[in-house]
Amino acid sequence: MRLQRMLLTGFVALALTACTSTASNVTTEYYLVSGTTSEALDRDIRRKGPMQGHALAVAAIRFVPVSVQQEQTDAGCTFTEALFRIDANITLPRWKERATSRDRELRAAWDSLARYARAHEDMHVQIAERYARELGKAIEALPPRESCEALDKSAERVVKRMARRHQAEQLAFDRAEHERLEQLLRKASNGDS
Repeated sequence: MRLQRMLLTGFVALALTACTSTASNVTTEYYLVSGTTSEALDRDIRRKGPMQGHALAVAAIRFVPVSVQQEQTDAGCTFTEALFRIDANITLPRWKERATSRDRELRAAWDSLARYARAHEDMHVQIAERYARELGKAIEALPPRESCEALDKSAERVVKRMARRHQAEQLAFDRAEHERLEQLLRKASNGDS
């Protein structure tokens, strides 16, 4: 099916399975950072972090078709089912000396940073989960076409449109979070509460 080939090479990696669960499959891996000061930890994050040290944490997300079914009827070819799930691999930092550090302030700051990084990446997964549901609904809502090939072309346009919207929303979330953090840092440095 042409749609399936397009999904494999584009926005959605085709991995049809016998499983019909649309529950997300989220895994977490860690990279170790070392240091006894915030400066040393920052340096190690820049050296070892995702995206060549330009990120503290990252969520690699794939849309996986669980079940995409077509049916040829008198009205034409139609999708009878389009279910997708998310496979996400979250990469987070782990501070090697966390348990042995005697610097309470640094431990507290690290714990806050680690919680924030996890929550931030979890939000990226939640955004993707919503798009997985929307993608399935949009494909199922396509009107019948004279042939399944024509229906596949319509579905390809839906996939491309949803991919652009998904990417734009993920980037907008990152921008909003960056602005929010900058404001919090400015307030903290000014002594505001």
